[in-house]
Amino acid sequence: MRKRWAARPVPCLHLSSVSELHGLPGSLALMLARRGYSGKMLEDFLHPDIQDLSSWKNLGGITEAAERIVRAVVNSEKILIHGDFDADGITATAVVYKALSELGADISYYVPDRFIEGYGIGSSSVQFCDENGIDLLITVDCGITANEHINALNSINVDTVITDHHQAGDQLPLAKAIVNPALDGDVRHSTLAGVGVAWMVMNGVFELMNADASFLQELLQLVAIGTVTDVVDLNDDNRILVSEGLKIMRRKPLPGISALAKSASVDLESSNSSHLAYYIGPRLNACGRVGHAKQAVALLLAVDESEAGELLPPVEENNRIRKQYERNVEKEVKGLTAELKDPRCIVLAGEGWHRGVVGIVASRLVSRFGVPVILISLEDDYGYGSARSIPGISIHSLLGQIQDEHKILSSFGGHPMAAGLRISGDHVQLLKEHLETLMSDKKWDEYLGSVLYLDGSLEEKDYTIETVRALSRLEPFGSGNSMPVWLARGAYAIQWRAVGKSRNHLSCDLKIGTSIFRAIGFNMVEKQSLFSSRVDLAFTLEADTWRNDGSIQLMLKDIRRTGKQNS
Repeated sequence: MRKRWAARPVPCLHLSSVSELHGLPGSLALMLARRGYSGKMLEDFLHPDIQDLSSWKNLGGITEAAERIVRAVVNSEKILIHGDFDADGITATAVVYKALSELGADISYYVPDRFIEGYGIGSSSVQFCDENGIDLLITVDCGITANEHINALNSINVDTVITDHHQAGDQLPLAKAIVNPALDGDVRHSTLAGVGVAWMVMNGVFELMNADASFLQELLQLVAIGTVTDVVDLNDDNRILVSEGLKIMRRKPLPGISALAKSASVDLESSNSSHLAYYIGPRLNACGRVGHAKQAVALLLAVDESEAGELLPPVEENNRIRKQYERNVEKEVKGLTAELKDPRCIVLAGEGWHRGVVGIVASRLVSRFGVPVILISLEDDYGYGSARSIPGISIHSLLGQIQDEHKILSSFGGHPMAAGLRISGDHVQLLKEHLETLMSDKKWDEYLGSVLYLDGSLEEKDYTIETVRALSRLEPFGSGNSMPVWLARGAYAIQWRAVGKSRNHLSCDLKIGTSIFRAIGFNMVEKQSLFSSRVDLAFTLEADTWRNDGSIQLMLKDIRRTGKQNS
């Protein structure tokens, strides 16, 4: 599907002062102005500082949570951390385990099996607590909708402290304490990932126990991985947490992270958010998707390089299997969507689709079509679905409305942008029809469609490695702070060729103005037909790590024949 190109709003700032004050190229100063940064906001953005992090005390329920955990540590109660099987839950489990172990707590962890137990606290979780004499259960990245099972824990005298960031149901669980920024409305805390919430709670515990909080700073590298991988907005507190976590990771990585990076050929000394999003995070996620998340937790808890080396192979094998399952589902889904013309939403189901990877494929469909997507893996009589959405349209709210009116979902939960669900196979068509009915409302029109936002044009003198270095000051990039996409009009190709194992990537040399630059377009080989005439380019600017000679390359996002309309 053809992307719609859209410019960011016109700036209303005096740009020269921005550029001169912060030593930025004019093109970057203009880009930041378009994104609304000025004054102190710009200063804070360019210089994220751990000293500016919001106090842990600002989170609702956190004092009660920290006090209950401290009491458990002091009284040598048996504590169980209950995590989730994605990278956010995995890193959150490791953060709390490491922090409480440092305080001498009697602690263990439990992560459910995606395929046997499903998401969150379940009957097996309650049984585990009962059989192992657990006194306090601490949830991370889950628990906010587990009313029934927390009642069951209460009945066997197991206290629960919930730390989560997902949307709550109509009634809150009867836990001893609940810490969930989604309940607060505090802007700086509102987008914390599950691992960010868990880390904040540990700050409260350490302060109440007068413990050395510097230990918690080392754990920010885990917070950075979980936060980036969970695709939450990298603004405010999240920007500070990820920025600081990356600094620590470059200087003193945990053995498990070091092993993952080495296996992925990532140089941690120069690592950035993209390495977390595309190399480290997916390897952790793969364990929960096709294996068991406890394999990833164990790797992150490794005490030295030797132990990490022993624990790495199954994690890498899971990642290899995940890629294969993903290719299989994507191939089938590509066929099913080939004839779609301007859909307002997509609901697809298939037998044999591995439920651990349907969310990944759904995200790619969202990027392609710019509409909410639900992909459902059919197994026996049930469907296990992953839903993804676009800014401005809460898929969680839409599913909630469908459930309130029609009662066809066995269970669901998640965020405005992502959700999971379980449904009878007989009700999948009904779900499709109900979602299509809701999405037919004209109020959604302004949000629909695949849009590529452009941040402006670079001056020819800015196509340099110095600009790439200046761009690094805008790190970490991710949701809410995407890498700038630049526009170049009237370029033409000098030479081009198909590259990659499947010959599906496009490598080319492009003349822009009077200069020639190397460019690469992943999965864009079909675009080479446009090179018979001048083209407009949408691209990001990066260092050419292949040549590693101080030159730059253009990472192509889209190509248009010059003169074509952009809508």
